[in-house]
Amino acid sequence: MTILKITVEDEQADQLRNLLQAVSFVKNIEEEHLSKTNPVESDPPYEKIKKLLEEAKGKNLFKDIDPSAWQRAIRKEWDRDF
Repeated sequence: MTILKITVEDEQADQLRNLLQAVSFVKNIEEEHLSKTNPVESDPPYEKIKKLLEEAKGKNLFKDIDPSAWQRAIRKEWDRDF
């Protein structure tokens, strides 16, 4: 047996429920209503990235990375003969 989770807009939920109830092999339909404070995809990806960057400010996440050494390593990869 397989369980599928589907997220739909509130306005379309009744239509999908009626459609699934008409299918003979659907055994059970469970509903879970998401609150407005915790929607599945509330923020566009750009906003999520902005929030993450704001949270990371001042935490020195990359303090052990030497940019010059990192770039040298990348340039060495470019010079390799394959």
